[in-house]
Amino acid sequence: MDPDDFDVDIYEEDSMKALAERFVDDGLFGEIPDHLAHYIDYDAIARDLSMDYTETEIAGERLIYRCH
Repeated sequence: MDPDDFDVDIYEEDSMKALAERFVDDGLFGEIPDHLAHYIDYDAIARDLSMDYTETEIAGERLIYRCH
């Protein structure tokens, strides 16, 4: 396989939970009404994300990535 065949997403986040919060804030889960925003389970979203994303540290910097 050629390395150019891979598509990699890299995020500079400290944790899967921080990535979950970012995705919600960025609208990846659609429009969340203010009165429901407090009920979002970021820990559950982070557990789901950990199935496809990997956390690593490079030169003291925390990164989360996904290859697809």
